[in-house]
Amino acid sequence: MKFFENNSKNIIFLFLIFFGLLIYSRSPCLFYDGRRNIGELEIFYNHALRNNTFETLFFVYREAQYFELWVNITSFFSAKLSLNIFLSTVYFSLIVKFYLLIYIFYSNSDFLKSNLHKFIFASFVIYSSGITPEVWLTALHAKSFFGILSFIMIFQNFSKFNKIKFYIYRFAIVFNGLCSIYSSIVAPIYFIKFLQKKNKLNFFNFLYSFLPLIINAFILFYYFFLNNLNKINRFEFVLSKLENALYNNIVRPIFGGNISKFLYDLLNLLNFKIIALIFLGLFACVFLLYLLRKKDNNLNLITSSFVMNIFFILLGSLYSDFAGGRYAVLSSVIFLSIFLRLVQIEKISLLRFIHISLIITSLIVGLIEFKLFNSWIYLLNCV
Repeated sequence: MKFFENNSKNIIFLFLIFFGLLIYSRSPCLFYDGRRNIGELEIFYNHALRNNTFETLFFVYREAQYFELWVNITSFFSAKLSLNIFLSTVYFSLIVKFYLLIYIFYSNSDFLKSNLHKFIFASFVIYSSGITPEVWLTALHAKSFFGILSFIMIFQNFSKFNKIKFYIYRFAIVFNGLCSIYSSIVAPIYFIKFLQKKNKLNFFNFLYSFLPLIINAFILFYYFFLNNLNKINRFEFVLSKLENALYNNIVRPIFGGNISKFLYDLLNLLNFKIIALIFLGLFACVFLLYLLRKKDNNLNLITSSFVMNIFFILLGSLYSDFAGGRYAVLSSVIFLSIFLRLVQIEKISLLRFIHISLIITSLIVGLIEFKLFNSWIYLLNCV
């Protein structure tokens, strides 16, 4: 794959243009007409219209029960500058996507070591099946992309860092955590990284990542327990929630919506769901043994991130029987990252072929579901 490495800076620039065009092509109408179905964002925006800067930037939506700084920033600029909120949500979300892409391609990563690896991971982020239309170009759901950014920042190589870069990096850890609940729960992974290599650098990174988690934990405690906001039981566990989590975070990221639904319906028809769950449990045990044998720190961090996010989804998704859609975006990307890491470290040709095949399948299905041709047809009705 010499193409991906020759003239590195030029290749990266072309990649950014390519992904920029893909972002535009998926929903070109949004860049002209804005996103009309913005849900709770209108609550943030109306609050910003009625309140001062401090109250706007530190607003907490009572039903969410966690801090969403980026949504507050979007609402603040939209209200104070009289911007169109339907367009603001699109372009403020676009900033986050390019912020993420720039970091992926220009960072020195212990995981994404080549331009090919960076291109594949960026593809997971932009057009894999886990990136659902629900979270596309809306500031309210930019939290998923902040979460992806915080995940990939775990693998930052600090060998060429100076003091200024450390300040920027640690500011980003805190900022991401305040913008996204998915970023704030990355703190345990930073702690695992500290346990892997006990040094002052990893310890301070953990402390910075822990700050947003503490803030969100306090907010949750205040609103949920002190104000008794428990009309919707987010912590109720039912078996259907586990089925949804496995379906949306393991099957759907590879096979997409249509094929995954067909397989799910087939299992229901043949009453094989319990057998499938047992098989996945056995496979998880085998994979755990594989992790213990490989002793690869990066693979362990990726897998730990995936397990932690699944646990978070089961614990905190809004409905007791639903763990898909926007909840599965980050964990879907992390799940696909497991295969990318396996391709990097696996020496057995058959296993490498299987992992590569699953990655290619996921990206092909993702492009098909992207529906570029339909998007350009819809564009004719926008301009």
